[in-house]
Amino acid sequence: MILWKNIIGVLIPAHAFTPHKSFYGNCTRRLERIFKEKYERVPAIELGLSSDTFLADQISELENKTFLTNSDAHSLPKIAREYNKIQVEDISFKELMKAIKNEDGRKILANYGLDPKLGKYHRTYCEVCEKRIDGEAPVTKCDTCDSKNITMGVLDRIEIIKDKKETKSPSFRPPYNYQIPLTFIPGLGKKTIEKLLNTFETEMNILHKLSFDDIEAVCGEKVARNITDAKMGNIQIAAGGGRSLWKSNYK
Repeated sequence: MILWKNIIGVLIPAHAFTPHKSFYGNCTRRLERIFKEKYERVPAIELGLSSDTFLADQISELENKTFLTNSDAHSLPKIAREYNKIQVEDISFKELMKAIKNEDGRKILANYGLDPKLGKYHRTYCEVCEKRIDGEAPVTKCDTCDSKNITMGVLDRIEIIKDKKETKSPSFRPPYNYQIPLTFIPGLGKKTIEKLLNTFETEMNILHKLSFDDIEAVCGEKVARNITDAKMGNIQIAAGGGRSLWKSNYK
């Protein structure tokens, strides 16, 4: 229960589409059904690792909500796997809230996040066969054992609850920039990543600012090619599902 009159704060549903305990993933088709007249006081939602702007903007009640991409990090190396670029005048809670509410010129300039296929819960997973279930979304039962003992994938859940025929984003929606964390990229071990970070300071610099030649000069052609292919989207990704791990196959 949320005691709106007694608590001063801001409610932003986190990883709103993931299965188990999230709002859209398990509780409801529409946030407005839960919050009723207080729904307008929810300024934003956090998309989660298995969703993105394209998927979330298939739900019309989100057209006036800000989208945030946060890392859901359980360890420091993962803290920037998703983040937001925000325009504010100083670092304060007041300025942050203005940006989230698109007030006085403050705003979210860009979302940075995983390709949702890299998310653990992107597709439906059969708990009996212990495998991701492929096929056109929505998948609601296993194509092997016919069981409905499944963990519903984010793509499949959104396909069920969406109310738009196609994605249409509001004019204030910032770009969503996909990124693949260094630890996800084949051929990059711990020592190579440490060498890159010691040279270029942050993973954000490596993924978004450096050229092929910059990386090659430090770690060689193979590493530079793998990182550049990941940055340019020149890979094929097997979508995550349940406990299964993502895989990439270079073209």
